[in-house]
Amino acid sequence: MRHGRKKKLCSFEECTNQSQTGGVCTRHGAKRKLKLCSIEGCTNQVIKGGVCIRHGAKVKICSFEGCTNHAKKGGVCRRHGAKNQLCSQVGCTNGAVKGGVCMKHGAKVNLCSRAGC
Repeated sequence: MRHGRKKKLCSFEECTNQSQTGGVCTRHGAKRKLKLCSIEGCTNQVIKGGVCIRHGAKVKICSFEGCTNHAKKGGVCRRHGAKNQLCSQVGCTNGAVKGGVCMKHGAKVNLCSRAGC
């Protein structure tokens, strides 16, 4: 951080987050600026090199012979062995969301605290 410069804080009551656009943080309404594909008329999100997958962004392909799916973990797609982490609670078959557990078993996910959101 540069000396002598203070970061502006969110203008929402008692919020100590750094402000983004419009003087508020993302929790209180500042929009995140998603970069869109540079091809005219395309509204997909940029993946790599300024373009989306449809317009040429290179992504890893499953290493299983003849498969054209996108690789997820370990160089293979889910069909060929990439595992989703499951909830660590005994007998639960839900996917883990955060901290190794599913929502049902206590995964804490930050939700918007703004009224009416």
